[in-house]
Amino acid sequence: MNMRLIIGAVAGFVVLAGIAAWSLYSSDSRPALDPEQVAATMAEAESAYADTDYVRVAEILTGLAEQGVPLAQYRLGLMYRVGQGVEMDEDVAIEWLARAVQQDFPSARAPLVEIYLERARSAETAAAGVPWYERAAALDAVDAQAVLGSYYLTGTEVNQDIARGITLLTAAAEAGDVRAQSNLGYAYTAGAGVAIDDAEAFRWYLAAAEGGLVRAQAAVGLFYETGRGTEVNLPEAIRWYLNANSAGAPGTGARLGNLALNGVLEGRSSQEVTGWVAEAARADVDGAVAWLEAAAETGDADVLNQLAEFYEAGEVLPQNSERALENFRRAAEAGSPEAQLAMARRYATGNGVTQDYVAAHVWANLAAAAGVPGAAEQRTVFAQFLSPEDLARAQAQATEWRAAHRDD
Repeated sequence: MNMRLIIGAVAGFVVLAGIAAWSLYSSDSRPALDPEQVAATMAEAESAYADTDYVRVAEILTGLAEQGVPLAQYRLGLMYRVGQGVEMDEDVAIEWLARAVQQDFPSARAPLVEIYLERARSAETAAAGVPWYERAAALDAVDAQAVLGSYYLTGTEVNQDIARGITLLTAAAEAGDVRAQSNLGYAYTAGAGVAIDDAEAFRWYLAAAEGGLVRAQAAVGLFYETGRGTEVNLPEAIRWYLNANSAGAPGTGARLGNLALNGVLEGRSSQEVTGWVAEAARADVDGAVAWLEAAAETGDADVLNQLAEFYEAGEVLPQNSERALENFRRAAEAGSPEAQLAMARRYATGNGVTQDYVAAHVWANLAAAAGVPGAAEQRTVFAQFLSPEDLARAQAQATEWRAAHRDD
């Protein structure tokens, strides 16, 4: 903080406010100081600051602080916090700021809370940070209330006290903390410390979702999809699922896949829908595998590639290299760049096919043209195994393939 502003605020406060009575007493009820004397002392501090004599400034403020002037205690606490005119000592800074707070000096609250939170977050263990969060929460620090609320609700690093957890979370949630809002939504969903109330749960989840908390966005999507705590609204469910899914929220892809299975997801690309249905298949959603197999029969390149990946990895479907190759081939020929790169690698290694670096180069070339990561590098490697004549032949075949499939 600019020290000139610090001292200027001191003098200005004295002159304009006439030194309110509460600012002139210490917590142990020392006699009131003479306003004119305080003003004169502050003017002396101002002069010392103008001369950059910060040591003298600290000495003057110390005298007033020890006599119980909360404004001086506050300013002195700031000086000890940054080491201006005194040796930096955060413990002493805490002492002076806390004494100012005890006298209801509002400006001291914010820097004191900052120190408490810094110590809580830098503690070697979560348990060691709890006392500092407690101090900050006692000063109505929203961040500390949110953290402690979740701790007490779940019994993390503290003896579980659900009632206190709810109280702290509610205070933080009402102040706009999205984490507290989401945790309070969970409490009302599960009946943890409060009666189950879907409407109240939805209200808090929605507040957190609108505040940008991804996990709350996923929850809001589910509430809209199922009509829990609100009316069923599939467009809103999809919107929130898409927001959360784009941020990597787990489970949202499967929810979108489930909506696709029910025919309510329109206007999205084949690749997106296939990926979501694949997530549903991984989550063992009824009908997901059957949907993929039916779509594969239509020759959908993205679906064929996905089934190939499942067969190759033995994920969702039993491992079957032959079925994987068959689907990769069909997908590559149907225009899936990912499948084209998979075929390039198979031809390069002779995995299920006769080794053929010309074919490997052709498929890698097509995948590279579509921007598949790593395809261009693979194409360069394969080119090293080709004669100039074979390389020219591979490039010509790729050009011919693109011309033949230009309208696909």
